[in-house]
Amino acid sequence: MLVTDFHRFRVRATGTRGFTLIEVLVTIAVMLVGLLGVIGMQARAAVIEFESYQRGEALALVREMQARLTDSRTIVTGYLDPAVSSTDGSVYVGSGANAKDFSTSSVCVSGAGVPLEEAKFEMCQWGLALQGAAAMEGTSKVGAMIGARGCLIRVVPAENNALADIYVTVVWQGKSRAAEPDPDSPAGKNFCASDVDFGTGLRRGASVRVLVPDLHKAS
Repeated sequence: MLVTDFHRFRVRATGTRGFTLIEVLVTIAVMLVGLLGVIGMQARAAVIEFESYQRGEALALVREMQARLTDSRTIVTGYLDPAVSSTDGSVYVGSGANAKDFSTSSVCVSGAGVPLEEAKFEMCQWGLALQGAAAMEGTSKVGAMIGARGCLIRVVPAENNALADIYVTVVWQGKSRAAEPDPDSPAGKNFCASDVDFGTGLRRGASVRVLVPDLHKAS
């Protein structure tokens, strides 16, 4: 009887086993795939968050210039000057070697009431904002989008007897490939800074149309 019980115990003990090396490796592989998926989702979420941040900054800069134009009736002729605006987006401020620099030693100088000089002063301030001067990291300007450029694109003739009819357009570089602004849209048919290649699918844009009304009473 004792011998029989001992034999049964040996059989059960022999049949009991732990994890094999292959099972451990398969488990590790499955865990790695899961972790890589989580890391990929986090990276994608970071890109989406950054894209959203850039668009928010762009819209704020567009609205800033919109406000300047809305209050510009006394100097509106300055904004219509070819030195400040264009009909094809070729005149722009912000980043890049070809951007207009209306500053004097990196300082914007008031135009003392002269329409063109006042418009240049306003564009100078806008240009610095597009360069990211609102926030600094050491000597680097980081308060705006990547490669931000801004244009005032004139509509000629102006509609509704307005003193000026202008698209305020801002373009910048995105972080992931996506559909670019429609070049056939009213605001994009003459792209702002069309000489700049941000890369396929990386051009981003935001714009608003501003009509500066003529408030003089018709006789």
